[in-house]
Amino acid sequence: MLPFELKELILGVISGEAKALSRALSLVERNSDVAATKLLQKIYPYGGNTRIVGITGSTGVGKSSLVFQAAKALRKKGATVGILSIDPSSPVSKGSFLGDRVRMQDLTLDPGVFIRSIPGGTDSVDSLSKKIFSLVHVLEASGKHFIFIETMGSGQDDSLIAKVAQTTVYVTVPSLGDEIQAMKAGIIEMSDMVVINKADNEGTDRAVAWWKNIFSMDVRKSGAWRTPVLSVNSLTGEGVDNLLSMIDGHERHMKDSGEWERRKKESIRTEVRMLLMEKLWQETEARMTEDEIGNLLERKSDPIVYVEKALKKKKRR
Repeated sequence: MLPFELKELILGVISGEAKALSRALSLVERNSDVAATKLLQKIYPYGGNTRIVGITGSTGVGKSSLVFQAAKALRKKGATVGILSIDPSSPVSKGSFLGDRVRMQDLTLDPGVFIRSIPGGTDSVDSLSKKIFSLVHVLEASGKHFIFIETMGSGQDDSLIAKVAQTTVYVTVPSLGDEIQAMKAGIIEMSDMVVINKADNEGTDRAVAWWKNIFSMDVRKSGAWRTPVLSVNSLTGEGVDNLLSMIDGHERHMKDSGEWERRKKESIRTEVRMLLMEKLWQETEARMTEDEIGNLLERKSDPIVYVEKALKKKKRR
């Protein structure tokens, strides 16, 4: 990419132009061009003021519909919205997320909303982890008031999103039977609120009571955030305003308690750690000889010793 083209792209991103955002996100996703690094460096100072909300939960619980309803409600209040949806569907079928786009033409045609579907799947989680912070930085620089990140529902990407987002919302439905699995996966620890979607289904009250009982046993210090449990209907939008109020309340609580700054610092640490690990690995892998690999394979050496030697070599350079 030529310097003047990159400059135009940066200006387009900062101005919130949809075409520029699409181009910039594609550049970051490929992550194979020096231009991507320069772009991210130039736009970084323009971020930091966006409200980032992670939406997690199993496939089929209505996460996409919930995000769309939340975006519609926010637009009525004048807020601009960015949506990053990690789509587990095949590239052939295009999946349920695209179906939601068709049903919500009034939202997708709104210039105040930008939607990006990110290919997902078991082979993509590691790749996603290297890109998600950068993708968020692009949308932040465009001046979006809110960014929603919808995950595939796998434990690995859920835990990562909890590091990126300031508020993490766990979505489930009545009678899904995911309660025990959620406890095993650590969902309870990483969720700031639980939403029981499809509230018109039988068993909603029972599901709400179960989750409230679980969180009532959560032993935290006095004044800590108490995870709320609420029911919504993402098809009609019922309960979505209540959810947005809860998200606002969570922000106020974090700012009053100092948790807001702590989470932002932890997010920065996570991003830097991931970038550092990736950079070190790229440099080390490029210099790794067949003899060194053979020694590890034959157990003549071990990974810990190899890493220590590699780091010492790097210090000497």
